[in-house]
Amino acid sequence: MSDKAAPGLFRSLRNLLGDLVDVGRTRLALLANEVEEEKIRLVGVLVHSILALTCLIIGVVLLVAFLVLLFWEQRLLVMGASCLLFLVAALGFARRSQMGLARGSGLFKASLAELEADAASLRAGARDEFPSA
Repeated sequence: MSDKAAPGLFRSLRNLLGDLVDVGRTRLALLANEVEEEKIRLVGVLVHSILALTCLIIGVVLLVAFLVLLFWEQRLLVMGASCLLFLVAALGFARRSQMGLARGSGLFKASLAELEADAASLRAGARDEFPSA
């Protein structure tokens, strides 16, 4: 190896390493943004869900009280039917929640797509650089 080839090789390796660090930093920044967006979305959904649930509970209690007063003679039947209805609804909502959790979210989808594009680009560059015999 000549003296001129060695500094050029090391400069190329240093530039390659710098490019890899830049790509890694960009991908980590994208990943951090996705995590932050998902966190903000989940907190918003949680707050609105709690508020909706609170209003629903108050409304349901007032509705059952109204029905008991309206049908005072059949108050046991109204209370039993209401209890059964709410238990069935609770089971249905629990099942839907379980299915929603099992489905998962699209977290890191953009990051994974970008990393796959980077890998494909590097593979294509390697094929162009070192063609098969």
